[in-house]
Amino acid sequence: MGKTEYNYKRYKMSEYDLGAFPGSKAGELAENFTVCDQNGKPVSLYDFRGKWVVLETGSITCAMYVKNIPGIKELQVKYPDVEFLLVYVREAHPGSRLGPHQSNGQKIERAEKLRQFYDEPRKILIDDLQGKMHKAYGELPNMVYIIDPDGRIIYRSDWAFPKRIDKILQNRDKINTNEHVQIITAAPWIMIPVVLRGGWDALWDISIALPTIIVAHLKADFQNLKKKLFG
Repeated sequence: MGKTEYNYKRYKMSEYDLGAFPGSKAGELAENFTVCDQNGKPVSLYDFRGKWVVLETGSITCAMYVKNIPGIKELQVKYPDVEFLLVYVREAHPGSRLGPHQSNGQKIERAEKLRQFYDEPRKILIDDLQGKMHKAYGELPNMVYIIDPDGRIIYRSDWAFPKRIDKILQNRDKINTNEHVQIITAAPWIMIPVVLRGGWDALWDISIALPTIIVAHLKADFQNLKKKLFG
């Protein structure tokens, strides 16, 4: 079963290809994009030239994103010279309570709910309804990019973890090409309440998909190992 529309109505593992990570890589210039802020004002990545940027993607129903917030708050204190940004993308686990985005205006309104739900400390940027930025940067639900003041990517990863971000920021003169993290899913005590924001049907979807999710992650781990060994 292949992908459906970008803002899918119900989660299926087939919506994601964990073995693929398109977009600019570490050592390359980050592709510019234009999204909007919570006031609907256009914001470009180029607006942050001259600053260190940590760019993460997330959504209200993405537990992998939510687990990072306490660690990100600590990093903001530790690295006041770094601009930490969150790009709100499509809902990872939509359902009857909180469904897929229907308009750009609705998405901007939902971004405020996200901020309130999780006490999100970062500037929230909102991708467009078609996910233009999200698709260009890899289309995974919780990616992270670290970009230097010249717009060059020094690190990117398919999954964001504050401890890894911290290590990279401690060694900013080095480009890190290790862009894969071995995971299965967020801890149940985080995942369940976050996914339930989508609805009981959203929780049901991820529950029945769990075996497929595990297999997909293991395949991605194997592909990454082959890449490291054989190029």
